[in-house]
Amino acid sequence: MPHGLVMTGPVMTDHKFIPALHGLRGIAALAVLLFHWNGYFPALHEEYARVELFGITWNLFRQIHFGWVGVLLFFVLSGYLLGGQLIEKNLDARTLSRYWARRFLRIYPAAWFQLAILLAVAGLVPGLIATVSWPDLARNFSLWINMPPSMTEPLNGVWWTLPIELSFYIILPAVVLLQRRFGWLTMLVACILITLGWRAVVMHVYSGHNLANVQAVLDALPGSLTAFAFGFAINFVTLNWSTRARFAGLVASVGIYLAMQQWLLANLESYWTGHWMLAVWNPAMGGVVALVVLFILSHDSFSRPFSNRPLVWLGEISFGVYLWHYPVLKVLDIGFGEVWTTPALSAMALAICLVLTLMLAAISYYMIERPVMGWGKQSLARAPLAPVSSASSA
Repeated sequence: MPHGLVMTGPVMTDHKFIPALHGLRGIAALAVLLFHWNGYFPALHEEYARVELFGITWNLFRQIHFGWVGVLLFFVLSGYLLGGQLIEKNLDARTLSRYWARRFLRIYPAAWFQLAILLAVAGLVPGLIATVSWPDLARNFSLWINMPPSMTEPLNGVWWTLPIELSFYIILPAVVLLQRRFGWLTMLVACILITLGWRAVVMHVYSGHNLANVQAVLDALPGSLTAFAFGFAINFVTLNWSTRARFAGLVASVGIYLAMQQWLLANLESYWTGHWMLAVWNPAMGGVVALVVLFILSHDSFSRPFSNRPLVWLGEISFGVYLWHYPVLKVLDIGFGEVWTTPALSAMALAICLVLTLMLAAISYYMIERPVMGWGKQSLARAPLAPVSSASSA
């Protein structure tokens, strides 16, 4: 164990407001938005992505290509924050009912609000959502999407992560109990083995197929569990390092992140055909993202850049940004698809998408999400939660 790295019981249990976490959530939402924008309107990327400097060709859009890693960042932050909330709570019926009620209130009202709007405008924008049967609509309403036996496709493409989040909310108390009984390292190893086993089995069952077609199965909760588990594990690690050593750790973790990107790009042609890295790359990247988050939170000077008011506000409305940017991009593509064919117009499409998405996300947050969560907090907080009677196992 490196000198200065302390692995102990829960070390971040006060759960005070940490602006940098909101800022990171805002960055995650923005990264996913940029990723999808680049897919819909690639003219700017196609013109200016590659530049020659010092005899090396640089791809200026590489981080936008990897904007989907923002989803892993969301998962890591969920594991850290929600796991941290339950570490010192008695997991009795009252605690769990309140916890699950608040988690469901965080997801469903905003999704239902969006679903109602999408259905209302679908007739005006043909192709915005697919024609679905009443059972499929009911499954979208309940967010039973990409789930057996029907594997119903989401009406909004980005909804694919919501069942994963909800599934994690359901099993998190069991993960906490596993940590208490056997320690957080055992919990983490168990989650890693579950994820690797799941992804290996899926790859075996669908061997010979294009595995991109079964990504919904591959990335279901068992196949994504490590990202949440790595986030949860952050609660148990304290870095008693000097500022210089922490900065070196942050730089090294970012370097590993960039190396992971290069590794994937080098094997991209075979990745979806059953290459063994399909089983390990996503879980490993979740660990790297968690490592970056750990170092950012380890010192105020590292977290301060993520704590400015615009980023914190973006983090507050990030769920709405995540939900709304995709249908906004689809409307721009369906209604004006032939317009965005030059770099300047591609950039204009991004600007329009940002403005409309931020407006819709703010409406969702201030009219739906915050009032509902405030009501839920008042309704559910009838009595204080009792702390765990004995110290958590470490």
